[in-house]
Amino acid sequence: MKHKILCAALSALGTLAAGSAQAQLFNRGGGLIYDSVQNVTWLADANYAKTSGFDGDGAMNWQDATAWTEGLVYHDTVRNVSYDNWRLPSIHDLGSPGCNFGSSGTDCGYNVATQSSEIAHLFYVSLGNKAFVDSNGQAQADYGLIDDPNNPNDESLFANFQDSFYWLADSHANSTSDAWRFKLTNGLQDYGSKSFLLYSLVVRDGDVAAVPLPGAAWLFGTALIGMIFSKRRSVAINCAD
Repeated sequence: MKHKILCAALSALGTLAAGSAQAQLFNRGGGLIYDSVQNVTWLADANYAKTSGFDGDGAMNWQDATAWTEGLVYHDTVRNVSYDNWRLPSIHDLGSPGCNFGSSGTDCGYNVATQSSEIAHLFYVSLGNKAFVDSNGQAQADYGLIDDPNNPNDESLFANFQDSFYWLADSHANSTSDAWRFKLTNGLQDYGSKSFLLYSLVVRDGDVAAVPLPGAAWLFGTALIGMIFSKRRSVAINCAD
C-alpha cells in the first residue's frame, strides 16, 4: 500500500515539474504576467505611465522613464499586495561594444539574439512574433504584434501596446547620450537619443504574484525525496508493478 501511494505521489510531482518546464507565460491576475522561462513578471499594461495618470500620453525621455519605473509601486488588487523594485527591461550588449546591426542573431537590428534583451525574448519567443524582415533582410508578411485567437497566452494577456519604441535599461556603450530601445510593432532593437519620448513596459524579477506551495505539501514532498534518495534504502522502487 505504501509502495502504491509513493509511486502515485512521485507521478504527480513529475507532472508538475514537467508542466513548469514547458510553460511560458502565466496570467497571475491583478495585471501581472509571469514569464517562467525568464523568471520575471511583466506589468500587463504596456502604457501604465498614462493609465496611472503619471504622464499625459505615457511617452517620456529615458531619464524620466527610468526614474518613474524605479519609483513605481504597483498595487495588486487580487492579493492585496503592493510591489516595488520595477525596472526597464534588461539589455545585454553582445559582440563588440555598441550596436552590431544585422538581420539575425546580433544585438541590434531585426531577429536579434533573444538573449540580448528581456523584451526581445518576450517578442520573439514568449509571444512568437516575427520581425519586419526575415534573416536574409527581406520584408515578410505578418510581422509585429499578431494576436493568435487560438492562443490565450500571447498578446491578449497585455493591454495598451504602443506603435512606437520602448526604452531598455542601459545606455549605448559608445554614447552616454543614447540608450537602447525596442519597437514591438516590427521587432527592431537599436538605440536612440535619450531625449526621445518613448514608452515603458516595466518588469520585475521573479514570480511576484505566485501562490506559494503550502507548507504541509512542501514538507511531504521533501519527505518523499528523502525516502527515495536515502542511503539506507537498498531496494529500488519499481512503479511499474
